[in-house]
Amino acid sequence: MQKLKILWYKVRAKLISSVVNLFSTQSNFDIKNTVLLIGSARSGTTFLMESLNSNNEYRIIFEPFNPTYTKEWSTFSARHFIFPNEVNEDEKQKVDNILRGRIKNSWVDQYNRKIRSNKRLIKSVRANLMLDYFENEYPELQIIYMHRNPYDVVASRINLNFDPKDVHLILEHKFFITNHYSDIDITALKLLLKTPESCHAALWCFENRYILRSLEKRRIIEAKYEVLIGKTVTLENAELLISNKMRRPSVTSSIQKSYQLSETEIGNVNEILTLFGMEEYIR
Repeated sequence: MQKLKILWYKVRAKLISSVVNLFSTQSNFDIKNTVLLIGSARSGTTFLMESLNSNNEYRIIFEPFNPTYTKEWSTFSARHFIFPNEVNEDEKQKVDNILRGRIKNSWVDQYNRKIRSNKRLIKSVRANLMLDYFENEYPELQIIYMHRNPYDVVASRINLNFDPKDVHLILEHKFFITNHYSDIDITALKLLLKTPESCHAALWCFENRYILRSLEKRRIIEAKYEVLIGKTVTLENAELLISNKMRRPSVTSSIQKSYQLSETEIGNVNEILTLFGMEEYIR
């Protein structure tokens, strides 16, 4: 019965959005009217997106930094990094168009239910590496950062057959590694990247450690999956307000049985966390 409910909810959401987007328009492109929700994949970002928009207050822009489905971003990496002092004009213009909502296609608008909008909620699991640029270039941009414990993230990615090779996209960004992970023995890390759980754990570390360890210095709103999941969340005056009203399943909820990591897989995740100096997350 729960599987049928999730399937129906997904189909219903897509049908509504497909009709709405035939007529949808946006009247305001000011950056202060944009909320950007970032986090690693399978960290609950879609759940939080839907909860924040429970009153259909925003135009939803879904995963615009996905180069496979967003033509405007097709020349960039799925885990793109922008060094704030070395951004080129092409990157700058395309990011600006996305953040201001000057983008429209069936992919990014697939969950939008707002016909006439003057503000937008952009949800992305591929934007963590660009956080420094966002904060430097757009001081008025509201940014929410969602994170979840690495074991559940890794298990969920394995369960849904996410590509473990995604971590290698980050290893290509030498400036990012130098600026945020110069303490990591990359040669030793590569030797550990032999299993899906090790790769997913390393990706989680790369995407999250540098943010988690600099939260106090950043102008972002922190959201913890374990605190918020299943609740109703609203954004008011740059703060997340939580009520105990239960929410419906997310449109990206899996209908598969949840995956449990084996002791060997947990050990491999622990190895990665230790290498990154994140022992506080080890179970």
